[in-house]
Amino acid sequence: MTDNSPRRIRFIRAKVDLVAGESCKAEVEVESHGLGRFTGAAQGGISPQDQMRAVARATSDALSDAFHAQAAKVRVIGVHLINTVPHTAVVVSLAASKGALTKTLLGVCDGAHDPATATALAVLNATNRFLGPA
Repeated sequence: MTDNSPRRIRFIRAKVDLVAGESCKAEVEVESHGLGRFTGAAQGGISPQDQMRAVARATSDALSDAFHAQAAKVRVIGVHLINTVPHTAVVVSLAASKGALTKTLLGVCDGAHDPATATALAVLNATNRFLGPA
């Protein structure tokens, strides 16, 4: 059965900028139906893995802000780029809490073309059923 209801959290954008060649700044913007847009930001190293982790942290911050009224928090445990034949996937592991309930969640997204967007979408993939409507 397909759920045709509008998504409560919608991905808007993800970007990573290098800062003086020594670090990166990631920004992720999401939109919560009826509540507006939320932007998360995080800094990290310059390696691709560090940049993906910064994007995941920025996404988790944006989601935590969007779900603040429900006392929900999202924390990044790990981010991995997995090369499989013929695909490259981003896998994230998260700890998400909503009220007194805490769960470990996994999210996956095809990461071949845009690792920043794929990382943000993997975080959303992991959290969308657990956090529910904003």
